[in-house]
Amino acid sequence: MHRYDIYLLKPGIARQFIQLENKLFQLFKEYETVPSLHHEVQKQVDYICQPISIHHLGEWLSSAQITPFPQGRDDGLVYYLEESESVKLMLSERRVQIWSTLHMEDEWPWFDQLQAYDPYFFACDVERGRYGWLKPIKMHTHLFG
Repeated sequence: MHRYDIYLLKPGIARQFIQLENKLFQLFKEYETVPSLHHEVQKQVDYICQPISIHHLGEWLSSAQITPFPQGRDDGLVYYLEESESVKLMLSERRVQIWSTLHMEDEWPWFDQLQAYDPYFFACDVERGRYGWLKPIKMHTHLFG
């Protein structure tokens, strides 16, 4: 089973990190794997990320073929794709987490729904060293003169 941690970046911050995705990954990796730095790194993560409206996003996901699963905890919501418990998604104000035993192509319905909701989601799979924008951000060019 592998896990994706997906953060919603502030638009201005996201544009600053175009083509610097490896730096974002290193920050989120430290956040997840270095307990001694967790408090300090959390401040940086809080600065660059925007809170996720879990109830609004939950309603958005429910309009797709994604159903909520009553978890009984107050710190997040859990969703499954209909007729599949091989992929699970948990929403919290800080991040979206996806656990999957499937191949990447089977996980795309989740990614598609999230990128349609907001273009500034950044996904990390710390264990496998994979990361990137759910929706590629295009670099704008400006002509002067």
